[in-house]
This record gives sequence, structure tokens and C-alpha cells, in this order.
Amino acid sequence: MKTLTILFALYLLMLSPLAAASGNHGHGEHDHGSHEQETAGPNGGHLLKKQDIIVEILKKEEDGLASLLAWVTRDDEPLDDLTLSATLTRLDGEQKVVTFQHDGDHWQGEQKIQPPHSFDISIELKIDGELEHHQWQWASYEGRAIISAGAAKLAGITTEKALGGAIATQTQAYGRLAIPPEHRADLRARFPGLITSMSASVGDVVNKGDTLAVVESNDSLRAYRIRAPFSGVVQQRHANAGEVAGQHPLFTLINSESLWAELTLFPQQRRAVKKGQAVTLHLGDDQWQSQIKSLVPEAETGSVATMIARAPVANTDGRLAPGDLVEADIVTASDTVSLRVDNHALQEMEGKTVVFINSGEAYESRAVTLGRRDNQYSEVLDGIKAGDRYVVKNSYLIKADILKAGAAHHH
Repeated sequence: MKTLTILFALYLLMLSPLAAASGNHGHGEHDHGSHEQETAGPNGGHLLKKQDIIVEILKKEEDGLASLLAWVTRDDEPLDDLTLSATLTRLDGEQKVVTFQHDGDHWQGEQKIQPPHSFDISIELKIDGELEHHQWQWASYEGRAIISAGAAKLAGITTEKALGGAIATQTQAYGRLAIPPEHRADLRARFPGLITSMSASVGDVVNKGDTLAVVESNDSLRAYRIRAPFSGVVQQRHANAGEVAGQHPLFTLINSESLWAELTLFPQQRRAVKKGQAVTLHLGDDQWQSQIKSLVPEAETGSVATMIARAPVANTDGRLAPGDLVEADIVTASDTVSLRVDNHALQEMEGKTVVFINSGEAYESRAVTLGRRDNQYSEVLDGIKAGDRYVVKNSYLIKADILKAGAAHHH
């Protein structure tokens, strides 16, 4: 079912009329509401025209920061008596104003631009004071995709607000699953005698009170029944009808509907792990939540004195078996951080860890700097703000669409 959902989502995204932007995808420009086709200027920048005036805007990136450069001409002659500014509007509505100062043959933006360098740009040009006034607007997007609400819902894309919360400090331990002592019994005859019948075999599922064997007492010559003390499975059968029952077990009965995870703790872990702490147990792709219920010293192994931490695991579906190797993350402390994101949101793009923020039908990548991390959440030190809505489930679909759009742009 999961595979079909993924394939359907990819098929949907391929067929949907998505407008995705990567690099300078989707750029348009207009002057007082009029749009012109994007044109590259002689310096490699974005070319804006209005009558006999030409403005070229170049976005230059260095050491992660961007700056704007401009060339302004009228009839191919540079203009000096002017005021030039740019207003940058990001996906979340945040605005930044860049003012320009004359610098040789061009105009240099005075303010550096922090990542992400993806925004709608509004250019305002004033010539001879207020006598002549021009404006242009266009989009300069990086890592942005447009996905309709219907397509996002069908693809299983979900979002949450980035907020503060708890990040757990964990220690990792390994161990095996075992039958709890109270769920294992070696069944013996109460009185020595002849076994007249054995009604259970290895692997049989029995209920509490079921008759497993009948023994005739040597002393009284009366028959008595050996019954199951609890519901479970016959693990071993040690005798047959016609044999004499003595002190040796007739059956070994176990109930594996609840198991212990017996986790080995080394000296550097023992002080941090305590009864009652939460623990996440992993076996393959599956995981279970539990708590440390007991701590028992273990016999020395060589020169290392270890301790066994026990945590119960429900196994009513029978998927687990005694002896299975498990990995455990034990929560030894918990700290509150000002901003965190769900780990399902994290993706890798161009060697950076990113999340995708969402506004309406627009999705855009944001490189994030992470701090502490546990099984569910990662602390965010930089890259997004509290209250930003970000993609949690199926974020890889946004990544795939942005990369697809970028590849199409470069070809």
C-alpha cells in the first residue's frame, strides 16, 4: 500500500500543472503593470527597460551572502543623478530594502542579503529628484515549487508550524528479548507415579486450566491431572505416556505475549539510566515505546561490570521472539529548545540539510543549522523562524519536484 501511494503521488506530481522554480526560474518583470520577456544584460544581470531607460540588476553571491549591482543608462549613456532602491519580499512576507550608492561605472547595493536568496523584487528608480519615477517587479526564486492544495492532499503532503519543545538526551544500548520469569514454568508431577496420558505436544497453544497430562500416583493409585497454570505455548515436552514421573519436568510452558528487553549497560551509562525512564526499542524498521522497569547488576564479564536494564514489550501479535536482538534509545534527560522540527521534514540538497516552508500553494527550501537531536525532533539554530509552516510528511516529493524543475531549467 505504501509503495502504491508513493507511485501515485509521483505520477500525480508529474501530471499536475506545477509551477516550480529553481535558480532564476519563473522570472517575470513589469513596469506599472506591464510585463516584458526576461532578457540578460551585458553584465549577465536581469535587464529592465522603460522607453529609453535601461536598468540592469545583477545578483552576486559570495561566502553565502548576496549583494545587488546595478547599471542605469539612458540612450546608452550612464545616468548619475538618480535614486535607486530594491525591495525584496520573501515567501513568508518578510521584506528587506536595499539602497544603492554610485561606485565607478555601476551602482552598488549597500546591504548584504542573507540566505535564502529567493524573493520577489521591486525596483524603484527616481531621476532628477521626483521628476521621473519608474518601477519594475519580477521574481527571483531559488528552490521553490508551486503545488495545488488538491495535489498536495492526494500526495499525502502535510505541514506543521515550527515551534519550541523538548529535545531528549539519549543513551544507546543493545540487548535481547527474553521471556519474563513469571511467564515461564517447568511443570512437574506433584506425586511420583505412572504417566497415563500426555495430551500436549511442543508448539501447542494451551489455555489456563487445560489438562496437559494425567499421572497415577504410586502411593494412592489415584489419577490426578497436571493443568496449565497460565495460557501459553508448550515450548518443550520432556516425557511420554508410560514413563514414570518424578522430579524431572514434564513440560516447559511459556507465554510470549509480553517480553522483556534485557539491555546491557556499561559503566559510563549506569549512572544516567534510572527506573521509569522512557525507552524506544528498535528491531529492523519497527519500534516500540516502553519504560525502564528494573535495573539488575550482571555478573562481571571480563574486567567490565555491566548492568541489565529491563523494559517490557507487548507481543500480542506474535511478531517478536525470545532471543531477538534489539537496539534501544533510553531518554536520560530532556531539555526545552526554542525551535525544533520533526525529523521527517529533513532532506539533503546540494550538500545542505533543508526543510521546505509552505505559504499557500508555494513551497520553498530553507537550509537549516541543526543542534541537538533525538528520535523524533531536531533543534533548529538557524534557517527558519518560529511560526514558519514547514512540510513534515512526504517532503521528499517537494525535493524531487524542485530538482526536476532545476534540471529542466539547465537544459
